[in-house]
Amino acid sequence: MTKSSPPVNLWGHLTAKAARLELAVAALSLTVLLLGGTLAWYALHGLPVYYIPPGGPGLSQPGVIGDAVATDYASRWLTSRYTFTPATVKTAHAEILAALHPSLTVAFKAQAEREAALVKEHQLATQVAITAATVTRRTPTQLTVTLEARRTVWIGGQQVREEPLQAELTVVPWWSQGHPAGLVVSKVGITPALSVSGP
Repeated sequence: MTKSSPPVNLWGHLTAKAARLELAVAALSLTVLLLGGTLAWYALHGLPVYYIPPGGPGLSQPGVIGDAVATDYASRWLTSRYTFTPATVKTAHAEILAALHPSLTVAFKAQAEREAALVKEHQLATQVAITAATVTRRTPTQLTVTLEARRTVWIGGQQVREEPLQAELTVVPWWSQGHPAGLVVSKVGITPALSVSGP
């Protein structure tokens, strides 16, 4: 026959087991709380965004728009804005509209209608080549890029002029439904304006 443990030893053994179980439950609860807090933080703030231009540097910081990214984006935007033919002007306008800040869309739609009518009436075509692009202003939320370019203008299939073009574009990150959706242009200044007669 085996001898049974005295009740005092049994009580101490059960108390030690309960203490270990409480410690394990507390550690698991803390882990679950930390995981839940981390998931809630990412849900509210989103994942870090890396802005990297094509062929850009191998290192970047999340949330920081580098000069190379801003100049590449602004250069592509200006090239798309003023490189079209009568057959592609509506497509060019649609691409530009998608890359504009919502505060500029109403004014651009009106301008695009006038421009499309001018292009159709005079069989106007243009092409832009960027010659220089530099970031001239930087704040935590936006970058201003100054561009110099050459715009070639054709009317009725005949080249009528090549003119210098200066642009100042403000580029900002855009968030849609709480998630990063890329970059948009929030301010545009272009001289000279597109015309049939020229400067």
